[in-house]
Amino acid sequence: MNHVFKAIIFDLDGTLVDSASIVERVMRKWCHEKNISFSKVETSIHSSRAEDTISAIAPELDSKAEAAKIEALERKELQGLCEIKGASALLKQLPRERWAVATSSITDTAIAKLKAVAMPIPNTLIGADKVRSGKPDPEAYLKASEQLGFKPEDCLVFEDSETGVKSALNAHCAVVIIGDNCELRHPNILGRVGSFEEIDLHIRGNTIEIRT
Repeated sequence: MNHVFKAIIFDLDGTLVDSASIVERVMRKWCHEKNISFSKVETSIHSSRAEDTISAIAPELDSKAEAAKIEALERKELQGLCEIKGASALLKQLPRERWAVATSSITDTAIAKLKAVAMPIPNTLIGADKVRSGKPDPEAYLKASEQLGFKPEDCLVFEDSETGVKSALNAHCAVVIIGDNCELRHPNILGRVGSFEEIDLHIRGNTIEIRT
């Protein structure tokens, strides 16, 4: 099917980059240090802000301070980080002012991850430290669309997790799901692909045509 938009917003972890093993390794270390069962964080670490995960499972801790430690550890553990197939090639087709990243990583970590896989840094990057409420709250995608200068309804989001997809849908964006980690069904979910190699993108004047 063909779909036409004015801008594209990408999640980062699990969408543009495959950071699952890195995130898990860092969180296992943190859980061991804090004597917390990894099973308590396992379902949220790939889709939620570290700050929100910590607040939920260990409210007695300083969630902001602990999240900062976790993010710093991630930036040191980027060896082996790789892109989701086809991501770089697709980004190179897009004008810099027509795409953004909205991520549950903080800005410094997001930039480090993009640099680690030689991806361009977008003009608009909404990190976890730039919002008051993390996904599934729509704030990240609303801010990204606003900074791009387009209505959320005119933006297509690529996401991989249920939490992230809910965030995009709550912002009234259309969504294409990357991978098989989300089974949500919604009229604004336009398709599901294994990687960006399955996406056919064309720039038509002021619009971006996507074929899935």
